[in-house]
Amino acid sequence: MSNVNSTTTVLIVGATGYIGGAVVAESVRQGYNVIAVARSRKSDSRFDGAELVLADVSDPASMAKVFERKIDVVISCLATRSGLPKDFDDIDYKATLNVLKAAQASGTGKFILLSAICVRKPELPLQLAKLKMEDELMRSGIDYTIVRPTAYFWVFDSQTRRIAQGQPGFIVGSGTQACHNPIAKEDLAEFIVSSIGNSERKNRIFILGGPEVPDNILTHRDSLLMIFAVLGKKPRIISVPDWLYMALVRITWFIGLFTRRVAVFSAFLNAVHYYLVNDMRAPGYGSVTLRQYLIDTNKEAQKQPPMP
Repeated sequence: MSNVNSTTTVLIVGATGYIGGAVVAESVRQGYNVIAVARSRKSDSRFDGAELVLADVSDPASMAKVFERKIDVVISCLATRSGLPKDFDDIDYKATLNVLKAAQASGTGKFILLSAICVRKPELPLQLAKLKMEDELMRSGIDYTIVRPTAYFWVFDSQTRRIAQGQPGFIVGSGTQACHNPIAKEDLAEFIVSSIGNSERKNRIFILGGPEVPDNILTHRDSLLMIFAVLGKKPRIISVPDWLYMALVRITWFIGLFTRRVAVFSAFLNAVHYYLVNDMRAPGYGSVTLRQYLIDTNKEAQKQPPMP
């Protein structure tokens, strides 16, 4: 496979992100000629075997220069990290569109877009930006594959750290309003990269979750109980009433009109609520479950020297 794939050049934008880095590593593993785009030079083992190119996805001229060489496939994992509506539109839509237009102009044959499962019920700026980008891609004339994954394992990391430190876990309401089957970054990356040469995935949208097994089909309360169990701690869960949580969202939204820091926090709270009350279960793919992820990360944490 690698001998054939080595003649195909794959450009990855959003390469420094959680999923983007995994996609770079998987593309290299599958033998492709990989170009990873970043804004600055980074020391990152995930880029081993790939060529790092410095460019600004927000600048059409910068992207046009990247595409002066032959690019066969683009994989976009671009996503903003701030949480503000304008930033979602600037990165998840406008910057990604810059990449698409450069790909169109250069004759690139395929574009794979990492989207999100939540676009099927669009309420937040992130979802609206991603839907606009999906529409642009489907009308572009380039062969495409759109991947809408469910939750990633890293969303449980902050709760896991707090519980490991002896703090309680938090849920909104009963914690049973919605169900999810999160997916490992490695499994998602494998699906994305294997879509390059898969004709059955041409011009299609795929909703993707992790394994549909008991250790991975969970409510938010189930997830917390699993974290406590893996860490060997007695469950302590605080339930925040939904009305109180949404009151906090509204208060921080108002304060956020005057300060960006609070605006970011308010947007984060609002997004968290969306994911807590909306079902995120998706067709299963891959093999790594949340329980296995928690076990593995706990083992790694125990290897680290204690904090002074």
